[in-house]
Amino acid sequence: MKKNKILENLIYLAVFFLPLYLVKIKIGILPTNVLEIIILGIFLLWVFTDKEKIKAREFFVEYKRYVIFSGAMFLGILLSTFFSGNHIESWGIIKSWFLVPLILFFLTGRIVEKEKINNIFLVYFFSATCVAIISLGYLILNQLTYDGRLAGIFNSPNYLAMYLAPAIIIALEQARDAKLKKLSILFLPFILVAFYLTFSYAGWASVIIAIFGINLIKNKISFKKIGIIIAIFLLLFLSQLNSKKLTDILLANPRSSLSSRSMIWQASQKMIENNFVFGIGPGNFQKTYLEYQKFYPPYLEWAVPNPNNLYLTWWLYGGIFGVIGFFGLVFFFLRDVLEKSKKEPRQVLFVALGITLVILIHGIFDTTYFKNDLAIVFWLNFLVLK
Repeated sequence: MKKNKILENLIYLAVFFLPLYLVKIKIGILPTNVLEIIILGIFLLWVFTDKEKIKAREFFVEYKRYVIFSGAMFLGILLSTFFSGNHIESWGIIKSWFLVPLILFFLTGRIVEKEKINNIFLVYFFSATCVAIISLGYLILNQLTYDGRLAGIFNSPNYLAMYLAPAIIIALEQARDAKLKKLSILFLPFILVAFYLTFSYAGWASVIIAIFGINLIKNKISFKKIGIIIAIFLLLFLSQLNSKKLTDILLANPRSSLSSRSMIWQASQKMIENNFVFGIGPGNFQKTYLEYQKFYPPYLEWAVPNPNNLYLTWWLYGGIFGVIGFFGLVFFFLRDVLEKSKKEPRQVLFVALGITLVILIHGIFDTTYFKNDLAIVFWLNFLVLK
């Protein structure tokens, strides 16, 4: 029991330190990072201390659909990697964005009891709080992007927004618990300020729509709440009236961020047309994107590591099998969470539901999975099915 408690605390530690994937390390010829080393260490400790048998057959029977669609995702990724020819970078991506997140998901499900799954989300909330406070330190030092946006410890304001967004959902749901309400009230303002200063319109919209969706599912939508949500939308919009970013979008400036994304999406769709079954392989987008320049007017952006869309990325990185696997996985997750919430309306179910909605909505404009920390957040949501 003592060993299990140690392992449990180490799991919480790993979740808290998700941003440590930014600290790169090379062991021999193998590139890795501090987060992966922590997770590998927990895995090895579990191997040598946990003597309980794994009931694999029961797991596969109970979660058959998830196993099938997860398998389709990985089959797609592996086939795409095999046919792409860029094996070294692709295998690195598979390790960091698929294998390591799944290992942590497996360990968490194995070590943390069902009644304590909510602790995982609380730890993430505290992690996001620390990231927000540190990021506000960047603001004080005037360390902003060229267009005045806050990126903090990340190399993009959108990445910061994607890390903070789940914490807002967690805080709002936990605030319903009298014991956790004070913590939410105390720390949420730091997250909201940093989140606002990212000026990630897709991030803002995804959180507001997810909150609306959760309340709609709970049948707790009133005219008052609708009014509050509309007011928030209007306030955010009004705060950006003098923003060049918003002005460019509204006036359809051919050099706006939306125009740039539109061009990237067009190129991505053409890549899919030419690589419909197997995609182009993980890590090959930048190279292929530049090769497709001949089909279009001069690109607005040249350094583009991904398609800036979750769904296009799945198709390009995993082919038809990868995208079918992803959609199947998400469909059954949403269905099962909704069914569970009707039988036992636990807060943690709505937390996972809200985070998933944020991932899917924001994913229209960004790749809300294909990053070390975001991939882990995606898989940890599935713990509520336990």
